[in-house]
Amino acid sequence: MLIVARGWRGLATPWAGDPDIQAPNLSKFAEGAAVFPRAYAASPRPGPARASIATGRFPHTNGVVRDGAPLRTEEVTMAAVLRSGGYHAGEGIEFLQSQPASPFCANIPLDPPRISNPVDGARLHLRDNVPAEAVDKTRETLGRYYGTLAAMDQQLGKILSAIPENTVAIFTSDCGAELGSHGIDGDDVPFEESVRIPLAIRFPPAVAPAASDLLVSQVDLLPTVIALCGEPAFEGIQGRDLSPFLLGAKGDRPETVFAEGKIGDRDEWRLLVQGTDKIAVDANGEVLELYNLAADPYELKNRATDPSVQLKRDQLMAVLRATRSKLLDFKRR
Repeated sequence: MLIVARGWRGLATPWAGDPDIQAPNLSKFAEGAAVFPRAYAASPRPGPARASIATGRFPHTNGVVRDGAPLRTEEVTMAAVLRSGGYHAGEGIEFLQSQPASPFCANIPLDPPRISNPVDGARLHLRDNVPAEAVDKTRETLGRYYGTLAAMDQQLGKILSAIPENTVAIFTSDCGAELGSHGIDGDDVPFEESVRIPLAIRFPPAVAPAASDLLVSQVDLLPTVIALCGEPAFEGIQGRDLSPFLLGAKGDRPETVFAEGKIGDRDEWRLLVQGTDKIAVDANGEVLELYNLAADPYELKNRATDPSVQLKRDQLMAVLRATRSKLLDFKRR
């Protein structure tokens, strides 16, 4: 069962240490799951992100580069692979409530309710990258946001109560949002508030609850799920199979994670995280941002033009170029 929450940023989770989150059902789920605090959206917009989850491929490859763009009929999806393997596939809580025959796979979108009760913004802890002039507006925005997450957590509790305990269950989201950080309200920017997502995988009884520091991407979900279900990988998958780490086996440890955004727009970007270093470039490959997330977790000091880190910048650029080449992500004219 794959639960994809709309707009739930990875920094607003119990395992990220968010002091303001009110999500008892997610907390309980995470206690029996492997959680991945360093999970990233393939592209932090709902449409491209959900297509990347479904196909295990980045937007520049599967063609869904903006919200509303259709997925090509020739794209192979997670549901199609599992259906060909004998699984009964469906979508939504109604599918679960129909008590589908085993084995089954379900895609459950978790959307914000139309009505929710905002929390008191005055009591919230603002991130250090919220500009002083945006504090009042950000408190109001976050009050509504955390009220929405609390309501979504109630929905999550109903979903989890409808499935057998031995079901493989994944909780994640499509993307995060800035919500006032860096003076920005929306998403589709390479900052952590936008591009980081929650990810918790419950795979009873083979995995012990744990928090992993692996760098993982949304595109890793398809190859991981089909491997756990005993289905073979197919040509064109761009994600990595994380199942060895869930099963306690040895596997090639992901050392980097890649993401992309605003494809086709004037401010198109790519990013790469390696260890705690993070670099973002524009469509022409020019460096836009450079941070060390351990020393500067709020991305306050952009060191893109700092001569003292030129060697690190060159190293990251070499890795990013190699990654883009492997992913067939070439500059478009």
